[in-house]
Amino acid sequence: MAMAFLAAPSLATPRPATVGSLEAVPRQTAHTSSRRTGEGFALVAGLAAIGLGRKRNAGTRRRAEDDDEDDGEDVRTSYNTEDWVKRVKMIEGDRAVFDVTIPKPLGIVPRDFPLRPGVGIAKINAGGNTDLLNEKVILNGGEGMWVLEGDEVVAVNGTTVEGQSLEEVKPLVKNAEGDSITLTLCRAYLASPVKVVFLPSGKVCTMKRGTEISKAAEVGVEDVAYSCQEGWCKACWQTDPMHGVVFRACNAYSKKKPPPKNPRTIPQQWNSVVPLWLLNQREAFKLARARKKEREAKQKAFKEKQAAATA
Repeated sequence: MAMAFLAAPSLATPRPATVGSLEAVPRQTAHTSSRRTGEGFALVAGLAAIGLGRKRNAGTRRRAEDDDEDDGEDVRTSYNTEDWVKRVKMIEGDRAVFDVTIPKPLGIVPRDFPLRPGVGIAKINAGGNTDLLNEKVILNGGEGMWVLEGDEVVAVNGTTVEGQSLEEVKPLVKNAEGDSITLTLCRAYLASPVKVVFLPSGKVCTMKRGTEISKAAEVGVEDVAYSCQEGWCKACWQTDPMHGVVFRACNAYSKKKPPPKNPRTIPQQWNSVVPLWLLNQREAFKLARARKKEREAKQKAFKEKQAAATA
């Protein structure tokens, strides 16, 4: 089936240097403390919710005391930024290039960039094949990369299309042989929006940098309800397991007791090759407990190995 090219939101972004003429630069670790901002890449207006993955009751209000007993669930303990960075080729201009192979129909809405030549991904259709690819890679640990709104299409099945119009790119997609299409995408990873993953709900949304995390609740992505007047109940706290940053997703404020100074917005400095995982309070406690058990098991194994060597 051919890809459906529909009208899409405006994609306004400056023109970067060409991909084909650039040499690869050393890989850069994804981290919120990066000082490089890159060029503006305003490709998604506001918040684009796409709702992926397993749906549980979001925004649990269970207190930490309810987590004292192990519920027997497997807990993911590894959130490695380097694993994601290794999946792409870093090039100059704070950009990353990578391939994705997607079954037809692709389930995306492409659009010409209005301020420069080129075609970008304006929208990912919920439940489409690109959406399913993202779910497989982001939520289920699949190999390869995922697609982000704002990615530029620079090749279709190996044929370079960088700087071409949608009318020129469309026939390559429509007439492509086989049941799938390989797109080569380019991402301005320090300026593009950020893919946010809420756990344990498994819900995903695309958010602009600097957007308050509480906005996710306004479009029905994640319940960040809280039960206090000053922001200290921790019911809305969301933990980034990669860097240990605890975000506050409410705007509660009281003159009697100033709110905590936890950050409340999507970081301006974030490598968008990497999803931003946010764990609710209960999930963060489970992760801390699981990581502690891992450390204790490693220490025990090390001591046993030492004892056996000296015996």
